[in-house]
Amino acid sequence: MENKLFFGNYLLKKKLIAEEDILYALKYQSEKTPPFIEAALNMDCLDMKKVYEILTMQTNTDLSFEETALAKGYLTRAQVTEILNEREKVRPHIGEILVNMGTISEDVMVSELKSFRQTMERFVELSDILRGVKMFQSISDMSLEALAIISEKVMCKENERIIYEGERAECFYCVVSGFLRVTKNNPDDWDKEIFIYTLSNNDVFGVSSIYEEEKRAANVTAEKESVLLRFDRKKFLDFLKEHPKAAYHILLFIIQRLVYKLQQTHRELVSERKHAVHPEPSMDDVV
Repeated sequence: MENKLFFGNYLLKKKLIAEEDILYALKYQSEKTPPFIEAALNMDCLDMKKVYEILTMQTNTDLSFEETALAKGYLTRAQVTEILNEREKVRPHIGEILVNMGTISEDVMVSELKSFRQTMERFVELSDILRGVKMFQSISDMSLEALAIISEKVMCKENERIIYEGERAECFYCVVSGFLRVTKNNPDDWDKEIFIYTLSNNDVFGVSSIYEEEKRAANVTAEKESVLLRFDRKKFLDFLKEHPKAAYHILLFIIQRLVYKLQQTHRELVSERKHAVHPEPSMDDVV
């Protein structure tokens, strides 16, 4: 996945600027940034004859100018990178444009830019994790970008309690790696919880919080060191509204996993019931 988190989009999502502000800033930025062809000519990487030849060949493909130049050997990958870097040097920063426009103050821009860079570090890591999670493998890169912004990586130690039965449900989790056990409180013996089932990679839990705020129906505890992704209920609901195609794939996956877990639990209960009715004979019974 190509990481495409932009400062302008970040400010927009935080509602610090309006959509028309970012559109104007992008237009201004584009006008002040030399086109790829102009930069290539100024750097003597191409001449007008080669530019004409590349443009002619490009008309018969779906490739960009630089992709066509690469494919036909007019430019090397190192030259393309050099040209793009040169364009980036003269490109006005979105934050500076917005400050000059009077849309945000310089103090706010500097503060938010620092926060954005920290978010970028998290985003790079989380976008890679999200792409490896089965629940998110059918959604677009744009939707993954939005998920990376609202998700939180949680590292769990062995025997660490993640969810307590009866507590308020404000989020749900996806298991990236590790094993967790789901249990119910035992009304007859509070020291001995009732085991329900085990959670592992790609499982989700606490998802009832997506549909309504209610109390947790069970406990969830890490059996070993585990990595989880945590999603806040309100932020995730906003995501589903803004990304309906992704919402379809995610909710379908959640339903399928829940049905699978219900079937698994049912099989285990049937097996235990059979064992209780027809216990295996002990050595004393045989003798």
